[in-house]
Amino acid sequence: MFARKLASLCLALALVYSISFPARADLLKNFKADGSIETRSFSINNETDRNSSKDDYRAETNFRLMLGGSFDLLDDVHSRILLGKEGRQTGTTGESLNSVQDEVKVDNAYVKIDKVFGHVDLTVGRQFYGNPNDLVIYFGPNNDDILSINSLDLFRADADIMGVAKFQGIAGKIVDDSVYPAAGVNGDTDIWGAEINSDKVIPAGNLAAYYYTTQIKKAANVLPGNNTLIVYGARAAGDIKLVGGLGYNAEYILNGGRNNGVAGTPGYNGSAYDLGLHYGRDVAAMPVRAKVDYAQGSHNFTGINAGRRYGIIWGEQTSLAADPSNLGGVDAPNVGISNLKVLDAGVGINPLAKLGVDFNAYRFRYSASTSDKTSVGTEYDLILSWKHSNNVSFEVNAATFQVGDALQNAAPTPTSPITRLGADMKITF
Repeated sequence: MFARKLASLCLALALVYSISFPARADLLKNFKADGSIETRSFSINNETDRNSSKDDYRAETNFRLMLGGSFDLLDDVHSRILLGKEGRQTGTTGESLNSVQDEVKVDNAYVKIDKVFGHVDLTVGRQFYGNPNDLVIYFGPNNDDILSINSLDLFRADADIMGVAKFQGIAGKIVDDSVYPAAGVNGDTDIWGAEINSDKVIPAGNLAAYYYTTQIKKAANVLPGNNTLIVYGARAAGDIKLVGGLGYNAEYILNGGRNNGVAGTPGYNGSAYDLGLHYGRDVAAMPVRAKVDYAQGSHNFTGINAGRRYGIIWGEQTSLAADPSNLGGVDAPNVGISNLKVLDAGVGINPLAKLGVDFNAYRFRYSASTSDKTSVGTEYDLILSWKHSNNVSFEVNAATFQVGDALQNAAPTPTSPITRLGADMKITF
């Protein structure tokens, strides 16, 4: 209902504009609408206390709605607007038009100018950035239990370097916490960085190097100094031609910078790496896939805003402070691999063209712990997916998290596995 009303409003505004300003009635001539409707339903037990003798069972369904449009302002200037509504739960109080208006966010609002200086595509405004599987930086729709969305305000430049490599650079703001001119206080969180990649260096592969910085200005820190985090690294991915269907990925990441906003002004010197193999091909006319990946982040490794989420329970159930990935260790990992070692393996098959069956297993360990216990746990996920059409898909899943000694309850309180059943639906249009 909300999507229909919003679409009708957009069309009405476009019609009014074309009538009122006939000289520019072709402004929306290339207008293309798109969006998605997603639901995530789950029931989970022992999520927050890992103790079956107490009742912390919960079950809920969350919704995420995104509705956007892209159009040309000029032949070489393009624009995009995307509205998003996240975290709506079934069973909550009905919403008025005022509350809907307050909760709908503008997640994309940018213009893109082609070939500035003849070579650079410049994108300016609020936008998504990165890959949802990235260990360093990602802003976009999140694969979490509440179906949240995050984005940021950027100047982004994309350029092709003589057909040999591709460059992308960003400069923008994550948080604006300035009070000017009266107070003269700047507590913003700024971000800038760049990445260059090429498919000409590695046979059947791509090699990339990147450098990103976030800086929290002094007014937002304990001491009057900037908190500057630098993350840089290199990654490679490609196919192994000697074995059909076999591919690889490898990445090494380092931290730099210094937090001058706390006592002692500690430096950032963490590191992380990721190594993986994946396989996929048809066997007896049925797609078969397999993967194995090992990633490790030091106890002091810090990403900008990681996107990768391991497992349904560990990776998706992150909205509560007592969720397992928010607990323990020197730095709670949550998303990504801060203070974490992860072995990730999985197999899958499509016995029918529309039916996918996947089984994944994850082994989690802390890189360091305040105690001598570093075994976090082991998770097993079974996922059944059904591709109704190119735009409609369904999924049901079952997951269990076997708790390791680092998260076990102190005696005499028993420790029980975390269990979860879920069902997802996604419609894109």
